[in-house]
Amino acid sequence: MPTLIRPLMTAAALALMTLSPALALEDYPPAQQQQFLDWCTGAKSASESTCSCTLKRLAQTVPPAALASFLAGKGSFSLSASSVAAGAAVTEALAACSK
Repeated sequence: MPTLIRPLMTAAALALMTLSPALALEDYPPAQQQQFLDWCTGAKSASESTCSCTLKRLAQTVPPAALASFLAGKGSFSLSASSVAAGAAVTEALAACSK
């Protein structure tokens, strides 16, 4: 990862965590949960259990609106602060759940 992008992603992730987070998986609408699981198992080829773990971790720090923004971009790189922060959170959660 380019050296300029890493600090930007870290700062964005920290900023995202100061926003009003979802505190439970139930804070994500069922359609959003399914959209994330479809993206995760499809685009990332991760197992259902890894994707479920990832979604549960995200629910602790990523507000539903930020996850919606990330999913609207189909998980691609975007320079919007919420998308960068959500992307960083997704990457960290996927890595943790893949172990």
